[in-house]
Amino acid sequence: MLSIGSKIGMGVGASFLPESSVLKNFAKYISMGTGAILILLSILSIFWGHYIIGPICIALGGLMLVLEFAVPFLAQFNFFIIIFDYKVRGPMYILFCIPAFFSVFSIAGGLGCIASGALYAVLGFVKNEKPEVPQYQSQNDIEQGHGGKKKSSLASHDQEY
Repeated sequence: MLSIGSKIGMGVGASFLPESSVLKNFAKYISMGTGAILILLSILSIFWGHYIIGPICIALGGLMLVLEFAVPFLAQFNFFIIIFDYKVRGPMYILFCIPAFFSVFSIAGGLGCIASGALYAVLGFVKNEKPEVPQYQSQNDIEQGHGGKKKSSLASHDQEY
């Protein structure tokens, strides 16, 4: 009985939200901005005596930027496939706000972590969206897909006339 009510509630709640593509783009841009803010303001906080919180927030901001920008490269590692799921990424970004609230300089980054994590959690739990993980192709795979072996520029001189 409870599962029926929760499915109806999620369906009604999802109908009031914007399209999933809009939420995905908004969450991605908020995450990118939050990662940059965490890095920049945490560097500033190191100069004012936050020697432990500053580097932790820099590492978390860097991880956010790597997860948002290097999606095709990280898709080749099995460990990072789990992180691409919105049901994992949302709560993970929300947990990233904990060290950010220990310093005055990184409170804005902590609020951004909550906002981006909440959007990813809504995408995962309410909208039941699955992320599209791109397939990583190395340069050799791409070259062989476009005609087999790559010819050198000297190959044309080997022809007999």
